[in-house]
Amino acid sequence: MNIKKINLTNFKAYQSQTFELSKLSVFCGSNSVGKSTAIQALCIFFQSKFNDSDTLKINGDLVTIGEISDVHNHSNRNDDQLIIGIDFNQISLQWGYTTPKQRDEASLNELRLINTRSPSITNFLLNNNFKIQYLSADRFGPKDNFPLSQHAFHSNWLGTKGEFTIEVLQRLIEVKTERFNDVNDQRKHPAARSIDKFVSIEAWMQEIAPGYTITPQTIGKANVAFNTITPPNGMQTRSINVGYGYSYTLSVVTALILASAGDIVIIESPEAHLHPRGQSYLGRLILLTALANVQVIIETHSDHVLNGIRLATRLSDNHTDDLAKVFFVKNENSQTNVDILPIGAKGDLPSWPAGFFDQQALDIRSIISGVSIS
Repeated sequence: MNIKKINLTNFKAYQSQTFELSKLSVFCGSNSVGKSTAIQALCIFFQSKFNDSDTLKINGDLVTIGEISDVHNHSNRNDDQLIIGIDFNQISLQWGYTTPKQRDEASLNELRLINTRSPSITNFLLNNNFKIQYLSADRFGPKDNFPLSQHAFHSNWLGTKGEFTIEVLQRLIEVKTERFNDVNDQRKHPAARSIDKFVSIEAWMQEIAPGYTITPQTIGKANVAFNTITPPNGMQTRSINVGYGYSYTLSVVTALILASAGDIVIIESPEAHLHPRGQSYLGRLILLTALANVQVIIETHSDHVLNGIRLATRLSDNHTDDLAKVFFVKNENSQTNVDILPIGAKGDLPSWPAGFFDQQALDIRSIISGVSIS
């Protein structure tokens, strides 16, 4: 059950924009241009749950944005339309307002359903067809311990900050029920000794920090989870002694490996605190996750992540031209516009717009010429 489209009218940066999503959708662009806006629209949908009403809640467990006046496009504030639309394979849903009367009656922080579909259908979509993981850019770094989860979207829920990752990993070791069922699933790391997903999580983490292993543990009576890490010298140490990149990335790798076919994984800034090689390998795992029939949506500033995705595409025998695309978000003439760049079967892109991951080339030219080129 894939998300096919996100339709936004006067929602935050966008006056009118449709995103036709692929199995892998990559949002990139400069700061504060609206890269995360489509992701926020999805998070609003998922956090609303629809247990007691058909309304979208713009503040909840995943994102907190404010009031309706904060999300209505400021440049088009006099327009009496605000719409968040989400299309699945067999259903299209819209929330917001389309008339002055509906706008006057709108709640401060909720959006009403404005088409005729029953909210029970929405509830069915959420509860019976897929699981989500959403990791925000504001994730937890290394800490001595984390509280155990008290409520979760599902049993493998990692938390928006990755705060429940250690708890989930400890359960994977203890129960050993999470395994790769498809022999063609390329997320199983070549160095993994078994089909247990935990083993591949650890193997992919070794692409980022070679030789390091993890020992996740929980103490139920104390309501805590904690992780010790063993570096190549064999001496166990606390997470806080290993560095930010390892902890920031552990939840990302776990989310990508644990997802099953039909699930949705949304990750903001997966590259945070990672060196270039780690970012590249993370990009490869992202593409392999999409090949495993998981819908992956990421927001990134990293050309290394993008090139890792492109490289995995080039090396794959199963890639199709519609598997992955890049949404390059930019601000032009005080409006947010989007260039759509499908990633070809050979990792190629149809064009390279100005401002699209071109800073390294500009800097090299400046170094060679001795003249600043911007």
